[in-house]
Amino acid sequence: MSIFGSALIGFLLAVAILVTVHEFGHYLVARWCGVKVIRFSVGFGPVLLRWIGKRSVFKGSEFAISAIPLGGYVRMLDTRDEEFPPKNDAEAAQAFDRQVLWKRSLIVAAGPLANFLLAVVLYGAALSMPERSVIAVLATPPAQSAAAAGGLRGGETVKSINGREVLDWSDVRWHLLAHMFSDSIRLTVNDRGIEREIALNRSDAAVQADGVGKGTANWGIGLFQPPVIGSVVEGGPAARAGLRAGDRVVEINGQAINEWMELTQRIQAAPQREVALSISRDGTTLATTVIPKAVRSGQREIGRIEVTPANLLDEKIGLASSAERGVVGALVEGLYRTGEATTLTVRVLWGMLSGEVSLRQVSGPITMAEGAGVTLKQGSTPFLLFLAIVSISIGVLNLLPVPMLDGGQLLYHLWEAIKGSPPTERALILGQRIGIGFVTSLTALALYNDFLRIFS
Repeated sequence: MSIFGSALIGFLLAVAILVTVHEFGHYLVARWCGVKVIRFSVGFGPVLLRWIGKRSVFKGSEFAISAIPLGGYVRMLDTRDEEFPPKNDAEAAQAFDRQVLWKRSLIVAAGPLANFLLAVVLYGAALSMPERSVIAVLATPPAQSAAAAGGLRGGETVKSINGREVLDWSDVRWHLLAHMFSDSIRLTVNDRGIEREIALNRSDAAVQADGVGKGTANWGIGLFQPPVIGSVVEGGPAARAGLRAGDRVVEINGQAINEWMELTQRIQAAPQREVALSISRDGTTLATTVIPKAVRSGQREIGRIEVTPANLLDEKIGLASSAERGVVGALVEGLYRTGEATTLTVRVLWGMLSGEVSLRQVSGPITMAEGAGVTLKQGSTPFLLFLAIVSISIGVLNLLPVPMLDGGQLLYHLWEAIKGSPPTERALILGQRIGIGFVTSLTALALYNDFLRIFS
């Protein structure tokens, strides 16, 4: 399948799942609260397919699939609706605007809450699947990093972070993402058979100024990658020197190396200069020389021998993990991750408002389609994890106190609870204009960033 085809299918599948769950949250709570639902639609615009529910909680409501797959809606009976007015007093009692305030608020909040609940389930499903993964063995940290300052030397295996169990490297990556704005983190590691507690504290030397923002912490934690060659480009410097896939480089110019990063740094520092290599192949140590070709990298010239590292899931490497979570443990971890991802999303949004985080981080449907396509091709687990984080983003965005969004409606309800009466019609019209302006501007920014990323 082409990249475009997988992106399109992944995008449509993601939208169908996320929108359906969000709107079903509104729908289900509305029916429980005695509100008549006229239409449940996945998509906007002209209706392509429709049917009437005949049983249980679906009875009497129209369900539709519409032409524009960028959202959806639940249309409830409302006495202010000129197109579908109540037929009699009994039906008017089922109108949304005739319900008590707490019921209306519950109905509005149910959509975002359904997204958060879906994220818990998606995380639980993904984390309970038997997947081959990589043991969380740490690489040697950079000299000025928080990891080095905390006492990490490389070769340690991470067992827990901030008290939460770590099963593999993907768990470590998640914790580093979730704590990107934190000032400190705590690690429990197995250091050559001895369990140690390590506290990492962010410092000026451990802050990265990347596209996310200057406040994010770069702890200096990396995955250990042995200097084992995975593939050799035919006709390249390594191939001409006789290197093969599976070779382990043990020495460069007489100096022992233990990690792929050491190999990379030594080769990059020697463009067009002869480098002596000692390699281990099938239990035999061999010697050879290679001359890295010179390539331009920014303002400097570096050396390359055109090889790639070995796949860490290869059983011969000895870093493949078989640890698995049970269903209950996966759901508990999913609940934690949903809370952490929600907090992180709110923190990033606040960072954008304060200028701490670049507005370039706002992405739109093109980026979402690309992510959906890539993760769908990678397998069910990456796709489920992708859906979980997007579901959380939808939940958070819908709770923003902006008219046109669920959060804006809840803001009106708060006003009504305090003042004792709903906002005036003039205030509602003004709010609607503000909401349309916000949503339009956000959409334009997201599309601009999408196209800028593509064309750059």
